[in-house]
Amino acid sequence: MKTNRRAMRFALESEYNDGTTTPEAATDAILMREISVTPLSGSNIARTFVRPYYGNSPQAPGEKHVEAVVEVELNTSGELGTPPPWGKLLRACGWSEVIEPGERVIYSPVSEDEDSGVFFANIDGNLHKGRGAQGTPAFTVNAENMPVIRFTFSALISPVTAEQLPNVTLSHWRDALAVNSLNTEPLEFMGATVPFNQFSLDMSGQVVHSKNVGANDIHITGRSPSGQLTIEDPGVGAVNYFELSQNAQTGPLRLVHGKTPEDRIEIIQKEVGIESPTYSDQDGIQMLSINYMPEPVDGNDEVVVVVGNPIP
Repeated sequence: MKTNRRAMRFALESEYNDGTTTPEAATDAILMREISVTPLSGSNIARTFVRPYYGNSPQAPGEKHVEAVVEVELNTSGELGTPPPWGKLLRACGWSEVIEPGERVIYSPVSEDEDSGVFFANIDGNLHKGRGAQGTPAFTVNAENMPVIRFTFSALISPVTAEQLPNVTLSHWRDALAVNSLNTEPLEFMGATVPFNQFSLDMSGQVVHSKNVGANDIHITGRSPSGQLTIEDPGVGAVNYFELSQNAQTGPLRLVHGKTPEDRIEIIQKEVGIESPTYSDQDGIQMLSINYMPEPVDGNDEVVVVVGNPIP
């Protein structure tokens, strides 16, 4: 069996764990950079017998779920107002999708009524089905790399079965644009426009497997997003990030990747707080490494992802 012979299909459920949704090879296949599957995630129950001799006590199986970690390129559909192929994955991570035909698609986090999905992950003939799947995303946009999203999904397990790898269709996954000065704009960060080398945002969604008897479900119960930046130091005469951190001040952060509307992806954070910046070096250029935390303003708006034309 070969570790590079893997396929994954993903579809949104009509309702949580509906038991009928089946992802299709022709429309629901995922073009992955990486995939890892943990077939039996969870813990066992210790039985802790007291006996007149040493040795391990047997264990009983606890509630188990299947976990899949998938990384994909951060691309667009190529058509304004048409969701990107990763849109349904993001929706199953507690995000809403607003389609404005011919203009843009807007994604924002939600705090209730999250979508769920079902995935079929085929590991060279071992088929792992995950229903009621929900997860959390992490974005990475680093210079001289491809922009990516890493999704971590938890789902209810089904028996692992033998099934041949499907003939999947991946043509709807357009090539993403590389992160460089040709395709990517400098960051707008707390009052300055600064060249950057690294950008990451981990939504850190709290995805839990209920252990209550009769409620064997996966739930999103919260999120604590945070990220890291490495930017060229503009000097304290331009923006004093040390003072901003010391005074616990907040400000906006905006990243734009893609110069044409059909390729444009914008990540907006209205208010971020920063931790103590530190110095670093990039080919002899003084950089600042900064950890940041997005904060909501009116609720469910700490991060907004716009695919297509900017919001007026």
